[in-house]
Amino acid sequence: MEGQTDQNDLKIKQLSVAIIIIFHSVGLLGFLIPVAQPYFTKLVPYHLLLMFAVIIFSYNADIKRFALFVTGVFICGYLVEVLGVHTGKIFGSYYYGDTLGYKIAAVPLLMGVNWVILIFSVGQMMKAFKIRNTIVASLIGGLCLIGLDFFLEPVAMKFNYWLWDYRDIPAQNFLAWFIVSVILLKFYYALGIKQQKYIGTTMFVAQLIFFAVLYFAI
Repeated sequence: MEGQTDQNDLKIKQLSVAIIIIFHSVGLLGFLIPVAQPYFTKLVPYHLLLMFAVIIFSYNADIKRFALFVTGVFICGYLVEVLGVHTGKIFGSYYYGDTLGYKIAAVPLLMGVNWVILIFSVGQMMKAFKIRNTIVASLIGGLCLIGLDFFLEPVAMKFNYWLWDYRDIPAQNFLAWFIVSVILLKFYYALGIKQQKYIGTTMFVAQLIFFAVLYFAI
């Protein structure tokens, strides 16, 4: 019976990895074709929700801890964005466009979802690299997310995810991303979230390739 459970779990993970790769590949192709860009831009919220669902439904360990992780990161990530938009003192002076969908307090709810995806993905990747020290893992994970954000920012502005008031991306933004990421990664490690083979690493690498290719293409 245990062997059957392990087999089913492996199949779920294989399906999850396939979904991540296929949907990022199709999305990238759509954004690279100018005539298709308006249609694929409208699909961004659904893509984020699908990736969120993949993480939720493929997780096979302590659900209470995982629910606490998802809830905590969602709320903290979202509130940081609200403070950032309304004060300009965290990331710099910016505002959200319409691409990411429904907003409360001028911030799309999907930004909370996005923070969950990012922190889970990079946290899982650090575990895959077998970095045992949680402080070191959180710091390296924070640097990885800064690297992702470097490619993400110009793409986000091009496709109306969010826009900077003065067009230039402030250095303050990257510093804030690093600090927030490290804090949330420490929260991730404190909860002892179990490693899910391949899923987190695949998710992070898929996003990095997606935004890096678009960064050089646009």
